[in-house]
Amino acid sequence: MPPRSPKYHPGMRRYPVLVVTAALTVFAVTAFSAQAPASLTGMRDPTFAPDGRRMAVSWLDEIWTITPDGRDERRVVTTRGEWVSERDPAWSPDGKTIAFSADVAGAYDLYVAPAAGGPSRRITSIAGDERWPSWTRDGRIVFSQRPTGGRWQVHATAADGTGVPVKITPDDAPEWQAQVSPDGRRVVFVSERDLEPGDRADVFVRDLPGGADSARVVRVTRGGGEERFPAWAPDNQRVSYLASRAGLGTGTFVTELPAPPAAGAADAPQPGRGGGPAGARGGGAAPVLPVVLASRRAGASAWSPDGQTMAIATVSTPAGGYNGNPVRNDDDAPAAFAESDTLQLWRVAAPRRVDDQVRGVTAPTPAAGRWVGQFDRAWQTLKSLYYSTGESAAAWDALRTKYRPAALAARTAREVEDVVDVMVAEQPLIKPVVEKKTGVVASGHPLASAAGAKMIELGGNIVDAIVATSFALGVVEPDASGIGGDGQAILFLKGMTEPVVIEYKDMTPVRATFDNPKIFTAAGQRTAGDGPTVANIPGVVAGLDLLFQKYGSKKVTWAQILASAIELAENGYILDEALPTTIAEGRAGFSKYPEAAKIYLPGGQVPKKGDRFINKDYAETLKVLAKEGGQSFYRGSIARKIAEDMAANGGIISLEDLAQYRAMERKPLEGRYRGHAVYSAPPPVPTGAQLIETLQILDNYTPKPGATYTTDAEYLHHVIEAWRVRDGGAQIADPERWPIDLGNHLQPGHALERYKLINPTKAYVAAQGGRGRGGAPTPTEQAAGNYYEAFDQAVADGVAGPGIQTGTTSFAAADAEGNMVVVTQTLSTWGGNFYVSKGLGFLYNDHFRGGRGTGYGSMLPLQRASSTSVPTLVFAPSEGDPGRYGIPGFTPRLAVGAAGNAWIPASVYNIILNVVDGGMGAQRAIEAPRMLIGSTPTGSRVQIEDRIPRSLLEKLEAMGHAFARVGRKGEVAQGYAAVALVNAAKGTVEGGAEPRRSHAVR
Repeated sequence: MPPRSPKYHPGMRRYPVLVVTAALTVFAVTAFSAQAPASLTGMRDPTFAPDGRRMAVSWLDEIWTITPDGRDERRVVTTRGEWVSERDPAWSPDGKTIAFSADVAGAYDLYVAPAAGGPSRRITSIAGDERWPSWTRDGRIVFSQRPTGGRWQVHATAADGTGVPVKITPDDAPEWQAQVSPDGRRVVFVSERDLEPGDRADVFVRDLPGGADSARVVRVTRGGGEERFPAWAPDNQRVSYLASRAGLGTGTFVTELPAPPAAGAADAPQPGRGGGPAGARGGGAAPVLPVVLASRRAGASAWSPDGQTMAIATVSTPAGGYNGNPVRNDDDAPAAFAESDTLQLWRVAAPRRVDDQVRGVTAPTPAAGRWVGQFDRAWQTLKSLYYSTGESAAAWDALRTKYRPAALAARTAREVEDVVDVMVAEQPLIKPVVEKKTGVVASGHPLASAAGAKMIELGGNIVDAIVATSFALGVVEPDASGIGGDGQAILFLKGMTEPVVIEYKDMTPVRATFDNPKIFTAAGQRTAGDGPTVANIPGVVAGLDLLFQKYGSKKVTWAQILASAIELAENGYILDEALPTTIAEGRAGFSKYPEAAKIYLPGGQVPKKGDRFINKDYAETLKVLAKEGGQSFYRGSIARKIAEDMAANGGIISLEDLAQYRAMERKPLEGRYRGHAVYSAPPPVPTGAQLIETLQILDNYTPKPGATYTTDAEYLHHVIEAWRVRDGGAQIADPERWPIDLGNHLQPGHALERYKLINPTKAYVAAQGGRGRGGAPTPTEQAAGNYYEAFDQAVADGVAGPGIQTGTTSFAAADAEGNMVVVTQTLSTWGGNFYVSKGLGFLYNDHFRGGRGTGYGSMLPLQRASSTSVPTLVFAPSEGDPGRYGIPGFTPRLAVGAAGNAWIPASVYNIILNVVDGGMGAQRAIEAPRMLIGSTPTGSRVQIEDRIPRSLLEKLEAMGHAFARVGRKGEVAQGYAAVALVNAAKGTVEGGAEPRRSHAVR
């Protein structure tokens, strides 16, 4: 599996570089002498000519040369090819030729062209991507290559394109962004070799083939986080790169390398070196190499040949983090749509003081017609992501024909962005509309949805279908949920007078006490952040068993329910991008535990798209469940294996813990929105109350006819403000352990009072009386040791940096008779605690991660966890209806749930508005743009998919709102929802399949 992305771009869907540990010695002078910032230049990938007189850059995704002060621009490729982007320029040693990469139909190949300008010549045509060319002294080109669905590795080829490229990477480890040293002896690159906890990628150096020790890898950096864009100084002894460092933040850093070993020198690591025995994958003990902060401008750097100047093209730190969003296209967004403080070109004096003599390089004014390339890139990216085949492909092609003339006429970045925004507003649906007269199942994987649909075909009901779907998801989406996790279901069957909630949240073990040395040190710190000690008592099997036993049709057997999951685990299934992405993100965690590594890192490698994924241990566990029933997990053979493994490996779940666990049947919370009845999740989760309160606040605002939050600024303002003014004072925790006080939060009168806080022309400031968390959790958020909701909201507010986030799945089923069920299940983090008990095959939750609290909701033994899950049912008003479905005056309408931590309630909120106010069908509602609303005075930004016109957002910015765009133009990026929509008048039911992950309706 390649890295999620070996580069940054404004729309990239990953989290910022994490702060590394203090193992590195970092030097920096605190003087900061920055001059006025440069304007947006649209420049990337700077590199100096061998004589230092000119630079090559990718300027608005075309290769140009300029003087170091930004003058005398010259186009390198005089006859443009079929590509939509030119990147990564590299000068030949004689300065006469420039190699570069170009994106043709979504894949990069390498080209060369005369540096003085002329036609280009293609030198690679390998399936996949070739990027970051760099010249050797003898005229070969070293580059990073990634086959389709494979890993980046370093290769070399002749500059004339003849012969077969030779692989330089000596093994299977991913390596990218390779650059040859000026003396031609060594290559520096980024790699995932020997990852450590909190680490993502580091900088390494090795000799080129034929060198003194080409098998020996020298680690340049070590610690948490990820480095990128390594570049050599002309002295061959210093390397610059983008990184973050404790106390210094993100910037461009420089490390001085140790001298290469003398011929015949011993291979043992030396002080300050990252070396190791020949062939070592990561090279010995942690180095202590001095690190210098050269500039707080973080980006791709290049050194002038005299070593006196560095050029830095800045990149952005995107909003959001890894939230289950699979890597489908990790290329950079078009330069024209970058944030105003990125893609600027700076010159800095080579390391003396921080940002010494920094100067912005002003780009020339682009000529007419230059902007159409940015339109083409945006269009091509979405085509490769969503519209490569079928009716939607033809519709997307037609939109290009319709709007490209306007893009050709654009004279500024803003004008071409406006054209793209209009085109994106007309995006065709990514997934087809599914409407049936029987039943539908929507889930996070097509094989799981098929497992559920099979139960309906066999004569079962929607409950049978949802239980089969859940078991199958534990196999095909094991990073998000499974029998080691927990969940909640909200169910309505025709004839019920109100829905019922089946709650099976996981529970702290009885030995979850502050004085237990297995979980707390003497200083009060947790002994581990993952593994068996952070697992709560799982609840999924108990919840599914209760659903099946009490509400199933009795027309299918328990063994039939489990059959599809067993087959998928035993015989395997073909991976798409989703699970490999999670494994790559959590590789350091999975690799710590042998049973997990055996399953999720076969052969020590991250599996890739197209591989067959098999989990025979899980199949055997499911066979026992099928034979012995759900009780086996809590009081039978599976329970004994769990308890024995936990006792042997540091966990605290005992046989007694498992035996006492029960799923609970609870009454849902109820509210009203536009006359619709809304039923949602009760305690121990707070999000049902929060959702209902928010909807009832917004209910006091009447939007214009036909308005949606993507087209009407006033409506969008009120959608945001209703979320912000919601009062967070309710007390919600495990109702068996703590008193619950909802106060008046679900009362219409309270909603009206909160609505009065909304100023129709100015953004609300939380300090005026709203939640005003300021990053600190409320008592509700502290419930059950749960700090996730507070942390996730802090991420949304921009006051906390995210890591790998809480991982969840949601799935729904409904039929044309009005029966509806929606479930949300979780392991807490994507990958849970990364731990698998020997022979059992499933991952456990890591919900038991809380610290020593003493307030409301703090840790107690046998306490149910909280989360942000909010499965919800909505019933449409039906005046005069005597209750033919069961609830007088209402007919079943919508089942909706979502995954994605803080994006869970946000997504459910968005979808309800799209259905009730926007009149959208299931698929349109689920594909509409999403937003995550911050709440605090210092973090009031709204993360929003970049699918709402900038012109509309500017109206809200004038009111005081702040937005952080997530994803590329037109990309669906965050939150993973499931929707079932009953059309009572038509006698049909629709399913909504989430295009943001692997969802499908069957």
